Parts: sequence; structure tokens; C-alpha cells
Amino acid sequence: MNSERLISRHPLNNGLTLEFWDYSRPIAGDRWFVLLEVRIAIPIRPDTLPPELREQADQVKEALGDKIIFSHKNERNFIAATEAPKILKDMQDRFLAKAPAYFGHPDFAARFIRGKFAEKQALQRWQRLDTRQIDHS
Repeated sequence: MNSERLISRHPLNNGLTLEFWDYSRPIAGDRWFVLLEVRIAIPIRPDTLPPELREQADQVKEALGDKIIFSHKNERNFIAATEAPKILKDMQDRFLAKAPAYFGHPDFAARFIRGKFAEKQALQRWQRLDTRQIDHS
């Protein structure tokens, strides 16, 4: 009942692919929870890294893996069953109207990787600080 369904894929000008996933499900009677997830898989490789991280490519890959996923969810609750497909299509159309310019930009992957790597480094710094504060007596 809680299965995902790939609706469509859209190639972007920067070589990435935008995917729309449907997680909608019935919730009560003829009412639905409509959930659209947008995903973009971003491979970690020299051409997607920001210039300042290219020399640290191995560290970036070790911290983030072979790829990272951009994900955005759009949801609506208690939608009539007859309206659910229309709402889902409207969500997809609205996203597609704005997405290619931003997500298809040549620097999108590098900016996203830069942000995720910075988040990971900050988390690791906090974790190191946290373990130093533990009293083992």
C-alpha cells in the first residue's frame, strides 16, 4: 500500500536527471494523502565537484559516497480520490515550470555537493567535540 511509483524522468541541461516519484495512498474512505517526491541523483566525480574541492575528491567521496540525492517532497492531505491524480499532475507541472533553470544550471551539482560536504564536516566536528566531553569515571 505504501509503494513508490516512478512517474517520469526529465534530463536536465547539466547532465543530471530530474525524477518524479509518487507516494500517494488512500487514508480514509475516499480520501487520499498525495505525496510527490522530486529526486536528482548527483554523482561525486571530478566534473561535478566545485573547483576548491577537486584536490580533496577522495575525502569528499569518502564522506558522501559515490552519489548524493537531492530530494524535495510536496504533499497534500485529505484529497478526494477523484481529485488526487489532478493534484499530483499539478504539483509536477508547477515544479517543472521552475525547475530546469535552477536544477539544470551548470553549477547546481557543485553547489549542492559543497553544501552537503560542509554539513558533513560540521557534523563530524560536533561529534568529535561531543566524545571529548564524555566523563568515563
